[in-house]
Amino acid sequence: MEIDAPDDAPPILRLPVELLLQTSSYLSVADLFSLRLTCRHVEASIFASFCQEFFAERRFMITFSSLQALVDISSLPRFSEYITHLTIGLDRFDTSEALPRFADYWDPVTHTARDAPLVKEGINEHKLEAFTVEQNFIVSSGKLQMMLTEALGNLENLQELSLRDSNARKTSSRPDSNTLLVSHGAAHVFRETGINFIDHESHLHPHDHQFVDIVFSALLLALARSGTQLKALTVDISKHDVGLSSSAFSLPMFLLHDLQPTLFNLQHLDLSISFIQATLGSYSNRSAGFLSWQQHQLFKFLEQTPNLVSLRIVSKERGFVADGIIVWLASLLERESDGHQPDKQISRPSLPHFEHKFRALRELELINMAAPATTLSKVLSCLSQSLTKLSFSKLALTVTDSDDELDNDAQKPNAWVLLLQDMYACLQLESFAVSALEHHTPSCSRPQSTGGHPVAFLPSNFGVQGRLASGMLNTWSHTGNVTTMKDFLQEMSIKTIVICPRCKQNNAGYRSVEDILEA
Repeated sequence: MEIDAPDDAPPILRLPVELLLQTSSYLSVADLFSLRLTCRHVEASIFASFCQEFFAERRFMITFSSLQALVDISSLPRFSEYITHLTIGLDRFDTSEALPRFADYWDPVTHTARDAPLVKEGINEHKLEAFTVEQNFIVSSGKLQMMLTEALGNLENLQELSLRDSNARKTSSRPDSNTLLVSHGAAHVFRETGINFIDHESHLHPHDHQFVDIVFSALLLALARSGTQLKALTVDISKHDVGLSSSAFSLPMFLLHDLQPTLFNLQHLDLSISFIQATLGSYSNRSAGFLSWQQHQLFKFLEQTPNLVSLRIVSKERGFVADGIIVWLASLLERESDGHQPDKQISRPSLPHFEHKFRALRELELINMAAPATTLSKVLSCLSQSLTKLSFSKLALTVTDSDDELDNDAQKPNAWVLLLQDMYACLQLESFAVSALEHHTPSCSRPQSTGGHPVAFLPSNFGVQGRLASGMLNTWSHTGNVTTMKDFLQEMSIKTIVICPRCKQNNAGYRSVEDILEA
């Protein structure tokens, strides 16, 4: 295919479009923009490719100018039709960023502090305060919901909506461009205030729990009002101990009704969760406790997502029910409608009617939580008809003093070995990955601060293993067909060891670190 150009046109206009696109892919961003300005023929030929590269993935921060840019772009169909992945950056302004750090003015040689200025070097405190006031108003006044609703209503091809506090990598980028997906307006903010949002770090502060909740609630309201249909919803928060509390999912019935079509069609859900309660809009009233009849509202939210194909949940601030999500899943999946009575040992509040049982779920990833081995085994058994990809990270199995793995019978497997054996019997996996596993034994004299017994693996040529600096193997993964995955699970059940010199006297599945390193 050639560009429709006059006979006397320059040679570049006579190139096939495919060759012109291939040539333009090697240009720097600045040169690409210059090429687009050469003439209408070239611009028309590379326009679709240009939009696919620069508009498919977009990120905006919560400032008026950035959100207005989102609204403006969404109102232009020739650009908005290419937006498939949209991120709202949790780039947080805080006037405390203008305060100098004592460490910056401490002289380690003389052990004295130099005179510190009132404002941190490079920070414009007045511009920072203006951005902080603006952002707080946008979030608390409802302006955020209004602007997001208007923009989302125009993005007909949107597939994934994300909230992130750090900059994720682009799926592709030119050699001379930033490899990170940075919020629109970040460069302007840096010039005005000195605050740098163009890095790998989290852009939240330790006290920003409620900020995250309110932004997520605004996002849900915008989805409901705009009727946007998504395939994927992500809330990826890298800040330690900051995640969505129960209040973020506390949806009134009128909103839940409007949101149901979006949740019904959702296929991929990735959430960072704090298992606490916090009154929406309050920055101080936070509790790790739940009343006896209460449940984390995440569970009610998940009941509206019958077509999930993948589910990833990261537990952040743990609270009293952080270990309860696996118990909750078991209680929902084992319902009377299947002819099964719920396990009497599963203690959860009375739950509403639940039908979908995640029958479409193929991928499950659980991070930073704990549960009894038998309960997790029941969850996996109930998902066995669909589940093909499974991942555990920082996941602990808990045992009680009455569990028979500690009864001095060397033939009794530890809880992880027992779980792997159950997985071998019921699952048809194609991928399985584990890292930083733990095993909690309440009667052990190990200090609570250690978080329980670490789990290690003996060396194997099966799959991919990773080790700590100490030499202990603590990660293991494999991908293959169902038959090879069965062999992999069998290998894991033989070579999975719990580290505890004290408990190894009661069970052959426990070892000391020295035993592992000598193996």
